[in-house]
Amino acid sequence: MRLAAETALKRWDDSLATTNALAKLGGIPETEATATRRAAHLGNLNRKAQDAVALTQYWKHLPNELRLDPSIAATAARFHLALGGNAEAQLIVEDALAAGWDTGLVALYADCAGTSAVHLIERGEKWLRSHARDPALLLTLGKLCMKQGLWGKAQSYIEASLALEPTHEGHMTLASLMERIGKPQEASRHFRKSAELAG
Repeated sequence: MRLAAETALKRWDDSLATTNALAKLGGIPETEATATRRAAHLGNLNRKAQDAVALTQYWKHLPNELRLDPSIAATAARFHLALGGNAEAQLIVEDALAAGWDTGLVALYADCAGTSAVHLIERGEKWLRSHARDPALLLTLGKLCMKQGLWGKAQSYIEASLALEPTHEGHMTLASLMERIGKPQEASRHFRKSAELAG
């Protein structure tokens, strides 16, 4: 009851302490303790979302296994990106993906490029060796190549992604690319396809 109240009141530090105490005594199953810890850390990260220093400090003190949790890593990376912390977000995503493949994190990687996407493209192409048929990775590489102005390479990656999994986002990205390279009819075709998939 106490844990439920702390969670309802969003008293995340109290919730973590209660969860740890209950888990030690065998009062709650480990799966429930893990879920409660995850929710508490996500709540604390959310509280620090507007402060880059506080966010970085909190991240450093998180246990390693939680920093590698895809939902926690994605949340922290998004908050860093919102604050202009592309390099921090990139490291968070790369570390979490090294621990376990997650398509949500792969998709987020496209947003981590700062002024140059070269390093991220190189890293993504290394991942491609073991995840060659991952549509999320192919689309991410397409977006990164667009940021770098590698139009032909971007088109190849995006088309490969769409061949594996036609998505609203994939067609929107290809439409945007077609606009940029001066192919309005192709752009219109992909905008229509994206609209069909969105509906």
